[in-house]
Amino acid sequence: MSYFFNQKYVHVVIGIIQNSNRHVLVSKRNAESHLGGLLEFPGGKVEKNESPIEALARELKEELNIESIECEPLIQIPYCYPDRNVLLDAYLVKKFTGKVVANEGQELFWQSIDILDADDFPAANHGVFQALKLPKLIFVTPDCSQDDSFLKKFKEIVNRPTINVIQLRAHSLNDQEYYSLAQKCVDLCGKRNIKLILNRNEKLVHESNADGMHLTSKKLLSLKKRPLTKNYLLGASCHNLQEIEHANELKLDYIFIGPVLEKHQIKACKILKWGEFAKLSKFSQIPSYAIGGLSNTDIETSIRLGGQGVAAIRSVWSLV
Repeated sequence: MSYFFNQKYVHVVIGIIQNSNRHVLVSKRNAESHLGGLLEFPGGKVEKNESPIEALARELKEELNIESIECEPLIQIPYCYPDRNVLLDAYLVKKFTGKVVANEGQELFWQSIDILDADDFPAANHGVFQALKLPKLIFVTPDCSQDDSFLKKFKEIVNRPTINVIQLRAHSLNDQEYYSLAQKCVDLCGKRNIKLILNRNEKLVHESNADGMHLTSKKLLSLKKRPLTKNYLLGASCHNLQEIEHANELKLDYIFIGPVLEKHQIKACKILKWGEFAKLSKFSQIPSYAIGGLSNTDIETSIRLGGQGVAAIRSVWSLV
């Protein structure tokens, strides 16, 4: 993947268009086209001397007879198919004018993103689905204990409306202690429809009914296949291109890239700074979160540099 941007690739832009019911517009690819018969989001190739935004506006007018009046970048994905390399630029089309018409005779339908299956789309779209479903902020607990003070603060955290995903970090606890704490946290998160991610093993994820697992970079590199089904969220901490490429191969759902500004537990890792985060995130095929001394005020910086948002530890915990 490190060679991707030095080789020839097809630059493609797609628009994720939502209606008033928050359903997205999908069409079926022509049977004679590349990856024919699969579903797709509206869009097409970026022409020479054309920006992705200009290409999206042109494609939406040609395909659907609509004009985009407000859109924002969602995720950019470099993907290598057996017969071609594709750089996929996905945008959220938040407002448009005109009535949707199938100008090219394509089959169109509106569907909830939660019902659609990424396997029915070209493989590069896996990261698009994750970017649509994942929040801009993931909260990671400080290394914790089983005491009542932690659970009291955790309960206050899950009651905050801005929290959607929490990773339970507790390196100092053994597996039995961690399992006991995880069960209590699963119950608290379930009441608020918050996803709880564990950082131990898949056995504990299944036994505690948690929503997913977060891998250390060492554990990530030791794996040859994805350890959990796509019904679970699976992420990993990455510090270099090798780890990001392996996360891509295993079709993880997200990664943390860091430490960006501050070191925490991982003493051997160098501080990347924002410039290195930007270089690394462009090779990720899945949403990437900046981590390391960051807060919700850094979300826009992460997004501007190609990330999904930030993973925050002390900044969120200290607000309670």
